[in-house]
Amino acid sequence: MADWIRALKNNLLGTSLQTKLLLAVLPLAIIPLAVLGTFSYHKSAQVVQQQVCQTILESLSQVNYSLDYFVKDIEQLTMYIYSSRDIQDVLSKPADRPLAEKHRDKQRVGEVLESFLGFKNWDISMYLLGENGDRYFTGDLLPGAYDDYNASWGLFRKMRLAGGNVVWDTHYSMKKTDDFGIVLSSGRLLKRIDTNAPLGYLVVDMMENALADKYKKAHLQPGGQMLLLDRNGYIISSTPSKHKVGTKLEEPFVDRVLAGGKGFFEQAGEGAPPVMVVYDTSEVTGFKLVNVLPVAALTRESSSIRNLTLLIIAVGAAVSCVLAYLLSVNITHPLRKLKSLMRTVETGNLDVAFPTKYKDEVGQLGRSFNAMVQRIKQLIDEVYKKQLMLQEAEIRAIQAQFNPHFLYNALDSINWMARIHKLDHISRTVVSLGELLRFSIRKGQALIPVREDMQQIRNFLTIQQMRYGGKLEVHIELDDEVERLYTLKLMLQPIVENAITHGLEMKRGPGRLWITGKVQGERVRFEVRDDGVGIPQEKLERITSGQFVSVDERKTGIGLENVKKRLQLYFGDRYVLTLVSQPQQGTTTTIEIPIIRTPGEDTHV
Repeated sequence: MADWIRALKNNLLGTSLQTKLLLAVLPLAIIPLAVLGTFSYHKSAQVVQQQVCQTILESLSQVNYSLDYFVKDIEQLTMYIYSSRDIQDVLSKPADRPLAEKHRDKQRVGEVLESFLGFKNWDISMYLLGENGDRYFTGDLLPGAYDDYNASWGLFRKMRLAGGNVVWDTHYSMKKTDDFGIVLSSGRLLKRIDTNAPLGYLVVDMMENALADKYKKAHLQPGGQMLLLDRNGYIISSTPSKHKVGTKLEEPFVDRVLAGGKGFFEQAGEGAPPVMVVYDTSEVTGFKLVNVLPVAALTRESSSIRNLTLLIIAVGAAVSCVLAYLLSVNITHPLRKLKSLMRTVETGNLDVAFPTKYKDEVGQLGRSFNAMVQRIKQLIDEVYKKQLMLQEAEIRAIQAQFNPHFLYNALDSINWMARIHKLDHISRTVVSLGELLRFSIRKGQALIPVREDMQQIRNFLTIQQMRYGGKLEVHIELDDEVERLYTLKLMLQPIVENAITHGLEMKRGPGRLWITGKVQGERVRFEVRDDGVGIPQEKLERITSGQFVSVDERKTGIGLENVKKRLQLYFGDRYVLTLVSQPQQGTTTTIEIPIIRTPGEDTHV
């Protein structure tokens, strides 16, 4: 995978600038357009979906209002029957009255019931079940459960506990004259108005079609399902599918519907398409009117928005391609011209110029190219002139070599004269001075062996000891491994000179100087320590902060400053230079540099 990504990266980076611009501009134009279009489509589809659901919810509220009005009519009907004097008289009669009287009572009650149903187009059945054994009903037959009822069961138990108030009950069909039969029943316990003694029961059965007709005019979407639930989640009525009427609704959303009052939400099905559930609750009965419809049916209305969005994305992509191509050609054309001029310059022809028309970055690059070509011409002329001057300088340098040779011969003569007269201290001083002179003007690399650098320090110290006599005591301790390493030429000599000049020379009595060198890990640590007069605190702070120049013209601090600059130039931030001093106790200068085992080792920054 990594090799494939690396190869793809190399191929992309190896293409022309025009191709890179196209590959860069097109995604920047098309991707935001596609993202914005997709977001707009989904947002608009969501808004359409919410508006449709809100419309359905308002329609459900209207249907619920109609159902509430229907329920109130049923309750008012039962109240009229409850208070009817004819009903009260008939149900108050004894059970063993003559059959002729019972027949007259049946006609009398039937006329009362028919009068109540005459002005309503309801698909309902009413049953009067007297305690005296009388049975009156409006349908074709009397269900067995009503003829021989149990006062402690179902609807009759609810009526008895209600004490004359209306009650409602949902149940499976008991009258199988059609596919679904009775789905909702209302009942009252009938009592004598004067004595409050029980007379019997009034039951009103409503057929499923009577309820379904109430919400058939609701705003239904194709593929949707309308459900009427009781408080416990049982299906009282449904449309268009009715095969679950009378059963308890077993759906993931039923708990949320039963717990809420009204609203809508999306329900993701397990292995089934998602659906929108819109529900409203009756304030009178507590029944739930639920509309379940597929989300796809709602989003179908936003297909025109989707098509328009795709068209805008396609047009935008086409326009972006054209603009990207024109932009890439406009940008790369002057660059290709500049590339052609550079190839001409590579052949040695400097008589070229880039025509600059605009002040943009390419125009600035062209003017810089023209200035560069002119500068190259000037440099060629200057190099030619300097070459002539260099040849002349070399001739003069050869002539100047006579002066050092003359100085060496003079020092050599002084040395032999001192030895003839047995003046050994003068001889050693002259030899040390000659070695220092030869070392200081010797050509070569900046890196030299530590052994050679320390030899020149010893020559310098020899001269200083001749100068100060017994006042100067020197101790040099170098590890054998350190002497085989390389260091900067004359790195320690200015530090040693400062220690003698500024520390020991002004001290009363003899002074001591210690020079040590040790290997510590991957670094070499050199330390120059004296027991001289030290450095005042204020002056030490100026030196450590980089202010090497002293107010004393004889002590400018140039040696230490030069050492620090050389260390910075050669080692960057890989060196350590510290200066610690106490007045009248001495000064310690520490230098740490990386280990250099060969003169050609690359340590430059």
